[in-house]
Amino acid sequence: MKAFPQFVLFVSVFFSTWFLLNRVDFMDAFDIEEFSRENERKLGDLIVETITSGHPELEADSVRGMTSEILSRLCSANDIADTTIRLTIISNGDVNAFALPDRRLVVHSGLIAYCKTPEELAGVIGHELAHIEHRDVMQKLVKEVGLSMLMTIAGGGSGGEILKQTARTLSSTAFDREQESEADTAAVRYMAAAGIDPEHLANFLYRLSQEKRDVPKSLAWLSTHPNSSDRAAEIVKLKSAARFTVEPIADSLAWASYRRIVKGAADD
Repeated sequence: MKAFPQFVLFVSVFFSTWFLLNRVDFMDAFDIEEFSRENERKLGDLIVETITSGHPELEADSVRGMTSEILSRLCSANDIADTTIRLTIISNGDVNAFALPDRRLVVHSGLIAYCKTPEELAGVIGHELAHIEHRDVMQKLVKEVGLSMLMTIAGGGSGGEILKQTARTLSSTAFDREQESEADTAAVRYMAAAGIDPEHLANFLYRLSQEKRDVPKSLAWLSTHPNSSDRAAEIVKLKSAARFTVEPIADSLAWASYRRIVKGAADD
């Protein structure tokens, strides 16, 4: 009879351990570690080259200006080295922004035009910055493209169509629900630390959810960030627990001027 309780204990420990181990994605962790920093840099460069071949990069200081300043402000307030984040603004009317390998951030001119305030843009940038900080980008690529294919792409052994498909994966496919929730939470924290009201991100998401029936194709960020109205409500809740003092990024005239500059550059 003494053996029975020991057997029950053994079975309990075994299945508890099995359950916990199955909740850890060892494959992603090991695969991402195996994919070297140099390979990630090459992959990021190749994807940016692919994207900008169809939509030119807007490199003028006047275009990069306020977007770059917003990024620097968020990074500085949250102990993130902004020199490690590589910003690319492209001429594309879609309302979109997305993270790429090698800590790259791509922002569409259409997103800047759509944002009613610089604080809305800060919210989107904060969200994508969280994906970069959490290493969500490489996890997503390893899962959806595969390690061996990523190695081939980084080594220059793939065709242009494969690169285009990889770029589309990052610009038009959603992260999983948990990653999106964590990125929202981090964005609220980043914004509050930088003296930016997180409710601006909630406003942006809510407006997207209301307008999706009118212009679904151009609202690219909506397709990669579903359940926008629910997430907006959750961001408002998170904001209520945050402590911050608002410091405006720019007044309405400066923001309107910046949007005109970006639009003018994109139309040239």
